[in-house]
Amino acid sequence: MCCHDIIKLVMVIENKINVRVRLVIIHNKKVLVQYRQKDDFHHYIGGHLEYGETIEEACIREAKEECGDEVKFDFQKILYIRDFIRPDENEHSVELFILGSINKTDKLDGLKDPQHPDGSVWMVWLDIDNLPDNLLPKTLSPKLLADFNNGFPKEGEYIGEIDKGISFTDIKRSP
Repeated sequence: MCCHDIIKLVMVIENKINVRVRLVIIHNKKVLVQYRQKDDFHHYIGGHLEYGETIEEACIREAKEECGDEVKFDFQKILYIRDFIRPDENEHSVELFILGSINKTDKLDGLKDPQHPDGSVWMVWLDIDNLPDNLLPKTLSPKLLADFNNGFPKEGEYIGEIDKGISFTDIKRSP
């Protein structure tokens, strides 16, 4: 393999498109999210779809990883499909926001993420009627609330690239 082939291979690897699942778990008018202390923002729990894994399998795996092995995730439907493109950060993802429920809702508030041994990431239940400004993606909150109040009438709605131009580093600079 010559150096031009290696450069092309690196470019392909670096410029791949990721698929992420974001779990929208609502219980007693509260939404389960993660909080990242270092950058001071919340986000919907979830992660990357792994090769050979179905969307539903990814949701089940992510729920167990984030909430504990005994948690069972009940897949209800795909709510939203969103583009997340940040060329400057070499990031291009398609995010699927999945509505579902879990069988274990107690003892999750404050649960530390084991993938962050420094204790800087944990679970929190947020009041759906009072979602904070630092819940990412920012512009999804009013839509989520309106759809929740209407019983989530749509399925698989393409919402495009919301919060365009906002990166995780921008969150740190926000007042």
